[in-house]
Amino acid sequence: MVLAATEPLPTSMAIPQASLNAMTMNNEVSALIKEVENLLALNREIKKLWIAGPLRKPGDADEKNLQKEIDEKASQVSKLYNTLVELESEAARKSATQKALVIAEVKKEDSYVRIKHESQ
Repeated sequence: MVLAATEPLPTSMAIPQASLNAMTMNNEVSALIKEVENLLALNREIKKLWIAGPLRKPGDADEKNLQKEIDEKASQVSKLYNTLVELESEAARKSATQKALVIAEVKKEDSYVRIKHESQ
C-alpha cells in the first residue's frame, strides 16, 4: 500500500499509472479492513469464552475432571432410564395379570350379568 502511494509517476503515462495506484491502494485498504474485522471477531469470541469460563487446553486436568463428571452423570441418567423402563414393563405385566384375574361369572338370575373382580 505504501509503495502504491509513494511510487513516482512517469510523465508520459501519469494518469493511467495514478489510476492504477489508486485502485491498488483501494484493494489493499479493503483487505486491511477485512483482516481487522476478522481480528475483532476473534477478539470478541475470546472474550465470550473468557467470560463463560477459563480457557482450557485439550488434555488439561480440569477438562479431564469435567469429562469424568459428565460421564458419571450420563451413567446415572442411563441407570434411571433403565429403571423407568423396568417399572413400566412391570406395571404392564401387573395390569395384564389383573385382567387375567377378573373372573366373569355369568349368572342367569333375573336376566342380568354379574362380573366378579378378584384382586391380590
